[in-house]
Amino acid sequence: MTPETRAKRARTGLADPPAAPTGSSPLHSDGGWASLTSGPAGLIAERLLSSDVSGYVRFRAVCAAWRASCADPRAQGVADRRFHPRRWLMLPRAYSRGGRQRFLNVSTGECVHARIPDLRRNYFLGTTAEGLLVLCRKDGHVVQLLNPLMGQLTDFPRANTMLRTLWVDLRLRSFITVHSAGLADDLTVALLYNSSELAVAKPGDEQWTRFSLDLMGSNMKPSVLPYAGRLYCVTLKSISVVETAANRQPRLAPVADRPQAARLYPVYDDDGNLILVHRSAARGDHSSEVSTTYQAKLDTGDAVPMRGLGGQALFLSRGRSVSVPAKVSSSIRTDTVYVCNYGKNLPEAVAFDLLGASAAEPASFGEDDNANLLWSYVMCSWI
Repeated sequence: MTPETRAKRARTGLADPPAAPTGSSPLHSDGGWASLTSGPAGLIAERLLSSDVSGYVRFRAVCAAWRASCADPRAQGVADRRFHPRRWLMLPRAYSRGGRQRFLNVSTGECVHARIPDLRRNYFLGTTAEGLLVLCRKDGHVVQLLNPLMGQLTDFPRANTMLRTLWVDLRLRSFITVHSAGLADDLTVALLYNSSELAVAKPGDEQWTRFSLDLMGSNMKPSVLPYAGRLYCVTLKSISVVETAANRQPRLAPVADRPQAARLYPVYDDDGNLILVHRSAARGDHSSEVSTTYQAKLDTGDAVPMRGLGGQALFLSRGRSVSVPAKVSSSIRTDTVYVCNYGKNLPEAVAFDLLGASAAEPASFGEDDNANLLWSYVMCSWI
């Protein structure tokens, strides 16, 4: 069964976010919550925003007084990290409803539907680690970052400056596929595309700065890792930081030796620590699979071996991975890697307990299970 077929059959039982209260609710009665002054209302809004932007949006929707007490997300730029769709995944189009895309919060398991700008006018190139969409306009090939929940757009240089050829046809997406991307605090964005090319730029730059990661003869899977406000890139020999400075070209500076592993998958635990998962196995032979985990201590330049995933679970396929807390689904176990498959003679997923409590075993998920949505996300080659 394909991811698209599974999506059409899936019934998550999760509705859109509740409408803002109206009528004679205590929130709107004289002396009720709506009478909060701007000070307390603003503090509540900031607490909500520190957790998740969707709660903040709902808070503002309750009444005009509350909206006046806190910033309008749509008036802020993409650079404002407070309004990033942290931990929200945009699910494949087969899950959309009434022209609105479906999003899953991988921290809480909540699902919402949101209308996003018409993608028919853009090429969809990929997503960033912050949940932003990487788009390319068909009329002019300007690369844009879109916050899909807020509707904010920020322009970056044209995509043709990412290519080695000056010729770009109308099917630009066949030339550029973004595998990994991230955003630094200063709005520098790094795009890892076409397996071994890295492009770095800020808004206002005339062109992208390109780096070749020189992966010839290697089956390594590189990745861009946002961490502590900076951008890191796992390359063939090291973990490097993207350094930018005024009036200077961006450069890659090694900060840590890279664990000798072909494929490294990033996991962020509940405390924001970065964990790298090394997976090794003979092709198609799950019985020989071994996963090793490292905590990346980028301030000291070390990658320290550790056990488990800090209580997280990791869903991965050949092209995509996502880490989640086990609480989003009763069928997900902590410190477990779920290798997702698609094929007539293959299990839906194979679960590997990294703490060794059980042997590798097939895993399957019901249609109304959030784990099913995660399976569809990592298995879909195009959102």
